[in-house]
Parts: sequence; structure tokens; C-alpha cells
Amino acid sequence: MKLFASIYIGSYETTMKVFEIGKLKGIKTIDTLKIQTDIIRDVLNKGQIMPETVSKLCRVLNDMKRTMLGYKVDSYLVVAGPNIRQASNSLIVLEQIKVNTGFMVQVLSNSEQRFLGYQAVASQEGFDELIGESAVLIDIGGVSLQITLFSKGKIITTQHLGLGTVSINENLKKLGNTSGNSLEQIYEMMYKEIEVFKTMFLRDIEPKYMILLGVQVSAIAERLAGFSSKKVKIKDYLEFLNKIDKQFLRQFQADNEYYIDNDDLIEPVVMLYKVLAQTLSPQMVYAPGVSVTEGMAFNHSYTKKWLISAHDFDNDIVSAAWSIAKRYGSYQPHLKALFKLSSEIFDAMKKYHGMGKRERILIQCIAILHDCGKYISLSEASSCSYTIIMSSEILGLSHKERELVATTVEFNRKPVEPYENLSDKFSQEEYLIILKLLAILKVANALDRSHKQKIKNVSMKVKDRELVISIEANSSLALEKGLFKKNADYFEDIFSIKPVLKENGSM
Repeated sequence: MKLFASIYIGSYETTMKVFEIGKLKGIKTIDTLKIQTDIIRDVLNKGQIMPETVSKLCRVLNDMKRTMLGYKVDSYLVVAGPNIRQASNSLIVLEQIKVNTGFMVQVLSNSEQRFLGYQAVASQEGFDELIGESAVLIDIGGVSLQITLFSKGKIITTQHLGLGTVSINENLKKLGNTSGNSLEQIYEMMYKEIEVFKTMFLRDIEPKYMILLGVQVSAIAERLAGFSSKKVKIKDYLEFLNKIDKQFLRQFQADNEYYIDNDDLIEPVVMLYKVLAQTLSPQMVYAPGVSVTEGMAFNHSYTKKWLISAHDFDNDIVSAAWSIAKRYGSYQPHLKALFKLSSEIFDAMKKYHGMGKRERILIQCIAILHDCGKYISLSEASSCSYTIIMSSEILGLSHKERELVATTVEFNRKPVEPYENLSDKFSQEEYLIILKLLAILKVANALDRSHKQKIKNVSMKVKDRELVISIEANSSLALEKGLFKKNADYFEDIFSIKPVLKENGSM
């Protein structure tokens, strides 16, 4: 049995949860501390985090530190959401936290934060059954929300919308939330944004489930309605939302002798939930009551091998990449051939390239997405591919990993830039990974340069500093052989191993 503590510095509150983790019982929450810290309000109104907010945050973190010491946790993580980067003084704030608390805070990218939330909900029992038919996963944050669409168990798309609870609440204040007009304006804006998503991505899909993820979900579903871990019919869900107003909240607190923190955010949360439910029209709503803190615990447990995930998160990444390629009209037979060939080269070179499981996922994404930019421009396919990849959320990849994929794809057609030109974006180790993945991509691409899948029965092995690629072909390989040498030379420059084609026979 292990004890783990996760501390998440969010947009409007800082949360610590202490978890008991065991292989038989999984993850169990044994303590929770939540304190309002209002970082996002400072950022939205002042452009920086104010000194009094920093002082309060440090006091809160020190209290949490003492609690962790009391529990004698085996390990812990302290992270901050990406919105902290919007503050002009974010580096100073992080340094003050380090000096005053001893915590080294990891600032998550948006991709990393959203994935941790997703990992929390995807690790719940029955999740694969929920997405087996069709589902939309809604992750609501302070500044934005993310919608991930599933169909037949696979990710179709992940999209960001600029609709967050704190930003909506601030807009209500500016417009004067006592005015019926202001509510109407905010509702109209929300309906428009969700309708655009529905028109673009839900053409042939009617989601069976709407899965709600986010801190406020706990406040409403867990504390108010008892919906946590239950599937609720959309009719009952909307009836419940229509009951929630200021009088309802006051009565609830009086009846239960319970204080609801951040109650001023309840109104924008309810507004968002209504619009999402009415526009996306799911049959059922599911609110598991988990968020980033649970995701941190699951992620740490999987990394440390304390637990084994029942859900295949790597498959989610590949599935998302295939959906992007399909959306941009990439030629599927060539991509499938390249996906297989690049994976086989990666595996054959395992003892020599020094890369691991994560890089294998990256080369598969590179193979799938290497031509997506042709949808926009045949002559500028490299630059367009880079833009598409960097503009597309691939659930499970961090921002840095997405940049590695995009840059490798760009260099497939463009000259490779020296490290000095990229040192502001990548470490030397990351740059070398790009070169290695590019070398694998080039050789795999040369084997199907005609896009006609002429090769069959491929086998690969490294022998005497050569990567021997044994193949059979169903037609002439003149084009492939003509272009293979140049790409093989680049591969040899990177790995000091020369790819060699060995044709065993033909049909």
C-alpha cells in the first residue's frame, strides 16, 4: 500500500488530495483540502498575480505540506495549471513559492492538464463501455473547455472552445448580471460556439453519453445532486439544472449546514451545462466527480508500476492521429503501409537507436500525419503539415511531443535545420530524437514512394552494421530503388548502420 499526495494550483482554487493506492483496491481518497486562491481573477483583471494572492497561496501550500508530513506520504507532486503562465510575473511567483515553501512547481501545458483530467475519468470502471458507442467528454476549466468526441471506442476529435467558468462569470459582471439582457447575450454566445462544434463534427453521430469532467462538476454533481458515479437521463439532468438558482443554493446550505465554496461560479457552470446538454443532445449524462488531482495519482501510479491501466491510452493517441489524417484527406493505403514499415524499422533498430516506447508512438503519429498538409497546399505541404499538427489537439501527447512530431514531419520535405536554429525550442536530446525519427520516416517512405504498396512479406534485421530489409514485390520497384539510396545514406549518417534492400522474389 502506498500513500501519494497531489497538489494542483488551479485557476481559482488550490486542491490537495491524499490517496491510498494498492493493487487490489486501486486508488482511494483519504483526505481533501480545497482553498480558493483566485489566480485567474488577478490575471484577467490585472494581468499579473497580486502580492496578497501569492502570500495566501504560499500559506495554503505550507498548510498542505504539513498535512502531507503528517500522513508520511511516499511521494507527491505539485503542479500548476497553464493559466498561471498568462500572468506577467509568473516566473517571480514560482520562485516565491519555491523560496517560501520548498515546492518546485511543474507548470502544465494545456495538453498535459487536459490529459491528466482525461486519465482520471478514463481510469474509472466502465469508461470503455461508455465510449464504446458514442460519447462526448466535456472538460470545463476556468478559461476554456475541451470537447473530445468518441465514436465506436475511438477518438474522433478534440477541440478547444473559449468558454470557461471564470471568464463567463467576469463577462457577466461586466455586463451587469442583474440584467436579463446580459444573460441573453452570454447564452447566445455559448449556443453559437457549441453549435459550430456540432455542425462540424457531429454530422453523423448522436452522442449517447455526455461525460462531465472538471472541478465544478464535483460541487454540483457530488454535493448538490448525488449524481456522482451515476448515469443520469438527460431529462432528469436538465430538470435538476433548471432548479438551481441563488435561492436554491441558499436553501441547500441552510438545510445541510454546508458551505459551497466558489458559489459565484455556480451560475456560469449551470449555464454551460444547460447549453451543452441542449445543443449536443446526449441520451445520458455521467459525472464521475474526478479531476486533475485524481489524474495525477493515476498517472504517477502507472509510471511507478503501482497499478496497471485497464485503458489503452497509447491507442487513444494513435486513434486521434488517424482521425486528423482522415479529416485532411490523406491517402489511407499509403499511410497504413508507412505506419507498418516505420514501426518495423523502429523495432528492428531497438538496440541501436536508444529510444523507447514513447518514441515508438511518436514515429507512428509521424507516419500517419506526414502528408496531412497536402490538403491545403501541395507545394507547401511541409509548412502546412506543421501548422495542422500544432493546431490539432492530440489527446495524450504533450505540447512538446506534438512539436517533435510536427518538426519531424516538416523536415521530411525541407532541409534539416542545424541545432543552433532550434535551440530555443528543443534540447540537444530532443533534437537528436527528431533526427532519428526523421531517418526512420525517410527509409519507410522510400519503400512505398509510388504509394502503390508494391512490397509484401517484409522482414528486417541488423547484421554486420547493415539493416537488411528483405522484401517481396508484386511489381517493379524501379522508383523505390532509385530513391532508396539517398534516404539510406541519411539513415546511415544518423545511426552508422546502412539500410540494404534484399529482394527475395516477385510476382
